[in-house]
Amino acid sequence: MTEEAKTPPSSWGEITVDSDWLTTLGAIALLVACCLLLVSEIRHFVWGHFAQPAQARRDFFGILNEVYKIIASILAFVLAFEIREKSAKVGCLLGGLSLASSSLLSFLHVSSRAFPTAAMARSVVRQVALVLFLVAIARWLKSVVGRAPRTGPPGGES
Repeated sequence: MTEEAKTPPSSWGEITVDSDWLTTLGAIALLVACCLLLVSEIRHFVWGHFAQPAQARRDFFGILNEVYKIIASILAFVLAFEIREKSAKVGCLLGGLSLASSSLLSFLHVSSRAFPTAAMARSVVRQVALVLFLVAIARWLKSVVGRAPRTGPPGGES
């Protein structure tokens, strides 16, 4: 018997990727990062540990942090108009909205009773945005990763 006859034929072909490996690994890393962020956000929501907005510090690093949030929210809004995938587009809009509301609440004088409600709403918005990013990444991975068709005869024997 030859070596070919000893190995049973597989019913499925090999896994194929219709993209370069660096992009695929980056998408998988983003998928894992979004999953970890979502788990962390859900854990904070369940235990009631919300990142409540605080008044912006009036020193160099406090203002730099708020400027960073404003620039990141603007970039998220711009990215939402550039992306074609609807779930990623809505995720970018919600992420930008979360960052913009955080920055806005840090500069406005709001009653301290409104902060827990705002923090809970921001947490829900971030969770929805992360789920939408997960859906978009999973759809993309599903479109580029698949099984190659079998090349042998259907019976496995020649």
